[in-house]
Amino acid sequence: MKNIIKNVGSKIKELNDIRSEYLKKQHKTKTPKVKSAVKNTDAQVLKLEIATSTVVKVLLIVFLFGFLQQMLAELRTIIIIAAFSFFLAVGLAPFVAKLESHKVPRPLAILLLYIVFLGAIGLVFAKVLPIIAEQLLSISYDLRSLILNGKIEEYPWLLQTLEDLNFDPAELQRLVAQNITALANNLQGIAGSTLGVLMGVFQGFFNMIFALVLMFFILLEREKIGDFSLLLFPAKNRDYIENKFVSIQHKMAEWFKGQFILMVCMGSFMYVGMKIFEYFFGMKYAFTIGLLAGVMELFPYIGVLLTGLLCLVVAINISWILAIAVLVWIGLAQFLEGNFLVPVVMEKVVGLSSVVVMLAVSTGGILGAAFGGVPLAILGMIFAVPVSASVAIFVEEYVKRES
Repeated sequence: MKNIIKNVGSKIKELNDIRSEYLKKQHKTKTPKVKSAVKNTDAQVLKLEIATSTVVKVLLIVFLFGFLQQMLAELRTIIIIAAFSFFLAVGLAPFVAKLESHKVPRPLAILLLYIVFLGAIGLVFAKVLPIIAEQLLSISYDLRSLILNGKIEEYPWLLQTLEDLNFDPAELQRLVAQNITALANNLQGIAGSTLGVLMGVFQGFFNMIFALVLMFFILLEREKIGDFSLLLFPAKNRDYIENKFVSIQHKMAEWFKGQFILMVCMGSFMYVGMKIFEYFFGMKYAFTIGLLAGVMELFPYIGVLLTGLLCLVVAINISWILAIAVLVWIGLAQFLEGNFLVPVVMEKVVGLSSVVVMLAVSTGGILGAAFGGVPLAILGMIFAVPVSASVAIFVEEYVKRES
């Protein structure tokens, strides 16, 4: 019995010794608090260094972005002209190839297309500018005679209009006479602004020549440019990219055909309307107005308005009733063009739905106006449909692949 109690006591003592040793070890591991504090301090310093380097990188990226934005702003004109020339070259390439298939050398084929295009524009300007000058001179002569002689009864249409508006003709003459002095004082400012307008015209002419020359060489060297562009893609994707580029080229050619249909339709519509007004009211220059409307159809929505201004200038010299009738006809043309003609024709030739065409033209105009004002807005509306048709090629393939 004594031995059992002794053995149990010795075991308890051993357990107490083991417990005390374990507690000592635990106490030793918890004691070096200063060292851990030092490690925490190092970690905080390291975090501060990383934060500073991140700020430097962000500032560097912002600086590079600002520099790139400034550089693009300086080169914006060149970039726009290059993009414009490229899109036109892609669309005209099938027509050049068609002429080449009839044994016409490529440089001559390109020049023939240029002659047709520039000849049509030259014909329009040769017809339209003299009419504008003649009508404006006629209006200015009537106003001058009215101001100097005061014989408002010689202009019954103006007298009738003033009576309808309950406006005293003598009061009109007095107001016009008072403003002649102010107009003379502003002639110097008008002359200064004329110089700016002339500079803008010369710059626009230079940009057009540059775009035509660039487009000529793109068409002339299109195979080399295409081969070089394919080298930018991985070898396994080059056949796919080439096939898609051919599809885009086909869409661009179809868009040119659709644009030609629109030009013929709008030109014919304006010609018929002016001939009707010529029969009833004595309207002039129906053929020239129709020709201008056809060419200006290259500029969606804007073209009809510019043609309408010429119509109004001619109509005002004849009668106010004719001017109102012409204004109604222009509004009808604008409505039919934007809501029926453009969507339906582009849906048939390009394959886009009417809703997509209308949204694409509107979006192109808004984005162009946001990035570059009126000129880019016009270009955005012109190329909105072919760009959307090109994007639709990839969208359709993706949908087919997923389904």
